[in-house]
Amino acid sequence: MTNKIWIQLFNLEHPKVVGLAKELSIHPALAQLLVNRNINSFEEAKAFFRPEIEKLHYPFLMKDMDKAVQRLEKAVLTNEKILVFGDYDVDGTTAVSMMYLFLKELTSQLSFYIPDRYKEGYGISSDSIDFAADNDFTLIIALDCGTKSMDKIADAKKRGIDYIVCDHHEPGEILPDCIALLNPKRKDCAYPCKHLSGAGVAFKFIQAYCEKNELGNENYLKFLDLVAVSIGADIVPIVGENRILAHYGLKKLNKNPLPGLKTIILISKRKGELNMSDVGFGIGPRINAAGRMYSAAEVVELLISDDVQLRDDLAQGIDNYNEERKVTEKEMTEEALLLLRGEEKRMSTVVFKEGWHKGVVGIVASRLQEKYYRPTLVLTEVEGKITGSARSVKGFNILGAIEKCSHLLLQYGGHDHAAGITLLPEKLENFKHHFEKVVQESITEELLQSKLLVDATLNLNEIDDKFYRVLKQFEPFGPGNETPLFISKQLINAGEFKVLGNEHLKFDAADEQNSFKKIPAIGFKLARYSPLISKGNPFSACYHLSMNHWNGKSILQLEVKDISSN
Repeated sequence: MTNKIWIQLFNLEHPKVVGLAKELSIHPALAQLLVNRNINSFEEAKAFFRPEIEKLHYPFLMKDMDKAVQRLEKAVLTNEKILVFGDYDVDGTTAVSMMYLFLKELTSQLSFYIPDRYKEGYGISSDSIDFAADNDFTLIIALDCGTKSMDKIADAKKRGIDYIVCDHHEPGEILPDCIALLNPKRKDCAYPCKHLSGAGVAFKFIQAYCEKNELGNENYLKFLDLVAVSIGADIVPIVGENRILAHYGLKKLNKNPLPGLKTIILISKRKGELNMSDVGFGIGPRINAAGRMYSAAEVVELLISDDVQLRDDLAQGIDNYNEERKVTEKEMTEEALLLLRGEEKRMSTVVFKEGWHKGVVGIVASRLQEKYYRPTLVLTEVEGKITGSARSVKGFNILGAIEKCSHLLLQYGGHDHAAGITLLPEKLENFKHHFEKVVQESITEELLQSKLLVDATLNLNEIDDKFYRVLKQFEPFGPGNETPLFISKQLINAGEFKVLGNEHLKFDAADEQNSFKKIPAIGFKLARYSPLISKGNPFSACYHLSMNHWNGKSILQLEVKDISSN
């Protein structure tokens, strides 16, 4: 009675697990979590649990870093006008804010530019180059974009404008003719961490400048909270250097955040210690909402402003945008589900409606992907062209599938798991047919089956505050270090049972053989399992462990992700 496949990689009797549990004197299930994360020794576990800021990589290992620093030094020395340009999402706006705050200590000849999502689209825009030329900017630092902007950068060069590009998107065969392209994914770049966020690359640029000019590490470490927000919102792997950046960034976010971030945290009403989930569901969506619904430039103004009242006003504004975004997202998702009736047997989802809000199509694509679990595109019309966002299932390269349809497109780009496209209206039906054909030929039935990768099997009597305290040390969670997922079998409902809002389950879980040990459980959108649980039949649950803070009390709970009959 489950729609998902539960996969457990190792068991508690595996020699690696047994050996590590003994070496570290920890519960075998916790040792299993480490082995699942390819941590097999005391030294590796020490590095994992105790990230060291001193272990950040030498920034000049990144290709072109020396050229980037040299060009910025020249601009500062000669008082050139510098324009900081960046994408309109969380990664882009945090990178722009960070670079602006750093540079304003070095020069007054400075401004920033965030493109309009609807008028200019993603990446370096012609409008921004016109703005730079008209206002005598001679250096543009492009953040979280630019790797594939060959034509735009070439045009700017003819107009006397140099580019330093800090990006993390996949490069093509041809690279832009810029002063420096800082991108660890370049084939000719030996930088060890290949999965920095866009703001992470900007951070390394600032670090390099500080080290070269002996400015002191406090001049770049003060931006760690912005880097952590970019990592959490852009969903990059939280391993290696990213784990160090996220770990210390979260510490700063909780103890001494930059004033602009503190204002956003307050408006989001997040309580207790912030983690990556709070970034992903509390801070990130509010920052994104400004660019989705109106202008992401407001976010940068908020993050760089010294004016308390202005920060408060801007924060309230982006909170309002977020509420507006939620309403729009719900309406569009419901409309999309109606349009997709009768297409349940397709292997892909391509849905279009004129008038849908462009800024929300990506979120709706994620909602549809969750429901149908197949490669998904949600499209709308903007200024006579069809444009939208794609989301994939785990293991399927959606950008590669889109590339096979490139003859029907005006523009496309993105990652393996998420992308964007633009095409002419008359090409839509042909694209829809061709994309479905490409997916059918390249995807497998296994990839179309949603999976839960389980870390360990537990008995409820093994779960206590001590176990949870060690589990907390595995944070920050994210790709490469997912929130631990456990299975408990032979469970029964042994107390409170409610269906909340016709969607969610709330009950008390207990081992069938030991019903005295009860743990509160919440299953979001799992109301379909209520007949199984309410009848007292034994069942298995797949869950995260979390702490529920309510009315001044903190109680361990099971955050149930799936249920199966035994």
